[in-house]
Amino acid sequence: MITDNEPSANGPLQPWGKAMEILSHGARIDGDHLQRHQVEAELARLRAQVTWLQAERAALWWAVGHDELTGLANRRLFQTLAPPLLREWGRRAAVVVLDLNGFKPINDRFGHDAGDDVLRTVAQRIAGWVGDDLAARLGGDEFAAVVTNPHPDGNEGWWQRCVGRLAAAVAEPIPVAGHMLTVTASIGIAPAHGDESVGDLLRQADQAMYQAKLGSHRPWGGSPGVPATDEPVVVELAVFPVARHPRPTAPAGDPADRDPAEVAPAGAYRTGDPVWVYRYGAWRPGVVEGASSRAVLATYRCTEGRGTVVDTMSAEYVMPRGDVDAQLDAAFSALDVVLSG
Repeated sequence: MITDNEPSANGPLQPWGKAMEILSHGARIDGDHLQRHQVEAELARLRAQVTWLQAERAALWWAVGHDELTGLANRRLFQTLAPPLLREWGRRAAVVVLDLNGFKPINDRFGHDAGDDVLRTVAQRIAGWVGDDLAARLGGDEFAAVVTNPHPDGNEGWWQRCVGRLAAAVAEPIPVAGHMLTVTASIGIAPAHGDESVGDLLRQADQAMYQAKLGSHRPWGGSPGVPATDEPVVVELAVFPVARHPRPTAPAGDPADRDPAEVAPAGAYRTGDPVWVYRYGAWRPGVVEGASSRAVLATYRCTEGRGTVVDTMSAEYVMPRGDVDAQLDAAFSALDVVLSG
């Protein structure tokens, strides 16, 4: 009689006394009746299945940490891999954030497939620039990198030369759909000092990038949305901590007292122009959204910076603004509508 604690001739027992199946139904261990080739075939099948599962697992892990379009690390993987690079003993490091200038007009004129080709090419150039360091696509046309100084005894400005090479690489013309297209970059840098988190350095580099964006120029001419390859390359660079612009000083006076000869016609304003807008008894910083021969459509800042308003006004209620408004211009200078003005 076989008890629950005794082995069976047909295999090991489960607690309730039944033979436990260790292979598939086609290859039961059943005394001397199991042929050796059946065992070997079943083991080969199991090994193949394990190999397939391992490959699937590796593919899933890769997808979790990488950008599908460019193959660069995504934000999640960047924040995982960046800390060891930033804290590697004896090496100086910096976080770089890069945003493309002139990308949306390419999408608008040539389609998103052409835009994807541009992003892939830029990603390849960034990957070649970082070498053994880290590059990532944060989303859209924004990229990030951790770059380390290969020479521990290098001076404080080592990253300027390094990032200059990146800017030059990005600005090289890109052959897409039978055209030579050019994008440039606004770049922000946050040098690491050993005690900042990756998130802090990303935010600092992002602030510097927007500061660079404020000073960026349109480096192309020719047909709308088509960068010209014979124009000088303009790349803006800023390093955190960025210079803080003081709050602009509003002009004095009432629009009714302005000399008509000094009032620019509404049609002279272009989309993206920084302006002063007279509303509710005060001149307020604004940005032109559009203009006709009779009126200007502008977004302007509310009292004490609490939100913005879009309004249409005649030319005497608008004047050019030379001062930078950090809150308003940081938001609107990056708008792609500026590029199509």
